Amino acid sequence: MNPTLSLRLATAAVASLLSVSAFAANDKAVVSAAFKSVFYLPVYFAEEHGYFKDEGLDVRIDVASSSTNALAAVISRSADFSLHGPEWTAISFGRGAPVKVVGGTLNRLGVWLTCKQDFKFDGFKSLKGATIATGAMPTTSSSAFLKLVKNAGLDPKRDLDLLEVPLGNEIGPLSSGKADCAVLYEPGASQAQAQGYKVVSAFSREIGPYTFSAISTRQDISPQVQQKFVSGIDRALKAIHKDPAAAVASGLKLFPNLDPAVVRASVQRLIDDGVFADSVAVPEQALKDALQTQIDLGNLDRIPQDTKWLDLQTAQQISSKTY
Repeated sequence: MNPTLSLRLATAAVASLLSVSAFAANDKAVVSAAFKSVFYLPVYFAEEHGYFKDEGLDVRIDVASSSTNALAAVISRSADFSLHGPEWTAISFGRGAPVKVVGGTLNRLGVWLTCKQDFKFDGFKSLKGATIATGAMPTTSSSAFLKLVKNAGLDPKRDLDLLEVPLGNEIGPLSSGKADCAVLYEPGASQAQAQGYKVVSAFSREIGPYTFSAISTRQDISPQVQQKFVSGIDRALKAIHKDPAAAVASGLKLFPNLDPAVVRASVQRLIDDGVFADSVAVPEQALKDALQTQIDLGNLDRIPQDTKWLDLQTAQQISSKTY
């Protein structure tokens, strides 16, 4: 055989093998987000900027329409990871589901108090006698609000007029003049602000560290896949804080049908108020406070005593990385 031809064939064979090996090196994972929400921007940001692929992981993002559906997808193996409050993982683990929390994405409470422009807010004690629109209980936003009101020395039943409405409709009573203030998630707070109302309190600053959203998966997930996914999220969280303009741009792509000014304000608020975590590490007290809130709400009976429901060592190690 012609030596030159042999060399070419050998080179082509090696190139083909390398190509196959490179393709095989990419693991695959599906992540199920509770909702398509600005709160889950980090996973979309990671996918858009190729952070998962840099780790050797191909990721598909599904939207489940609820926290329980997102985790159910993990349990049924139609997804590998889910994004939602850690309490749902604790509840399912307590019922025998082989699930665990492996990192965090939101380590402060993403709730804001928004009031009419002429309402004089000077701390929660100044709400005495006011009419407040809140999401129908049990919900985290309303529970946190009641806690802050009680901490201010007020009796919610005696000192406030609470208007409970379906979650997501809290702006309605504000717009109709039936409420002085409303307890809102994002993008509700930014939508209210765009309509001329004022944001007077960020619960992330009032309450402090609180694991609002976490990364959950199955007990038998591949450690390699777990590390790749958590690393991609960690890099996204750090990039969001380092380059807010890029985060806003990602948000605008994710929500093309929302008012761009609302999207910009919403993403920036989540950054400025510390709702997006600095890394995937989950502070112990932040997790305890979040779970205690859910116990108070009646969503969770107790914090699981079996520590298998938490696997945070990888996240803790990754959290110190710089990119």
